[in-house]
Amino acid sequence: MISKTIKFIVYPFFWILSLIPLPFLNLFSFLIANFFTYRKKIIISNIKIAFPNKTKREINNIYKGFKLYFLNLIWEIIKMFSSNNNFYKKRIRVSNIDIINDYFNNNKSVIIIGGHFNNWEWAGPILSQIGNHYFVSVYKKLSNKFFNNFMIKLRSRFDIDAVEMNDLIKYLFNNDKCKMIALISDQNPVIDENTMWLSFFGHSVPVIDGPEKIAKKFNYPVLFCDIQKENNGFYNITFETLEENPKESTDGEITKKFFKRLEKQIKENPNNYLWSHNRWKHKK
Repeated sequence: MISKTIKFIVYPFFWILSLIPLPFLNLFSFLIANFFTYRKKIIISNIKIAFPNKTKREINNIYKGFKLYFLNLIWEIIKMFSSNNNFYKKRIRVSNIDIINDYFNNNKSVIIIGGHFNNWEWAGPILSQIGNHYFVSVYKKLSNKFFNNFMIKLRSRFDIDAVEMNDLIKYLFNNDKCKMIALISDQNPVIDENTMWLSFFGHSVPVIDGPEKIAKKFNYPVLFCDIQKENNGFYNITFETLEENPKESTDGEITKKFFKRLEKQIKENPNNYLWSHNRWKHKK
């Protein structure tokens, strides 16, 4: 009964909300940002861990910038309910899609990897349109069923396959299309004796090495997806090759390259990273 209520009331509400122009939603974010205290202790703690040499004022400025970024990100994700092809084409510029299409011309699937930086959710809708590859959005199942189904619904638009991480290997074996496989890989993994640990902002953290294992298994080139914000609701995407021949790389090399590049990206614009994720909660 509850699931039906969500389907017939909550979803239509979000769809109606998505019809509001982004500038009005961004203005609303600005007006309520000072009152927004979601996970404040974790966010401030994470920023301090990442930037131990910054002053209290600098830490607070990053926190303020994050709040505005996070509120705008929520609206941008909700806009995905009603947005059409032209919406993304007007708002997202891809600087070097040729680097991806060259792999397609050689019948080569690729893995694109990124972190929770700027609006990672908008990469799929634009790349599935202007790229030649079939776009596959890989996700980690959320514990909350409503939000899990909510995100699958949004990610599956524009002829995109949304595949749960645990089902990815089976999917790849059963799908012979030339694919662009997108993974966001900076969240915490399940901790066990096989977990890989790497330095992230000078602290040892457990990392997901699934993308590397998949790349090595199928020898798919791995590219970093750098999403930079140009203005509210406008982005530029640039690709950088992390590994051309994964099977020739040493174990852990691709994952190390990814986290090194992600750290550089965050340092350049720390306001626009998802600090609300409790990234440093585990100790080795």
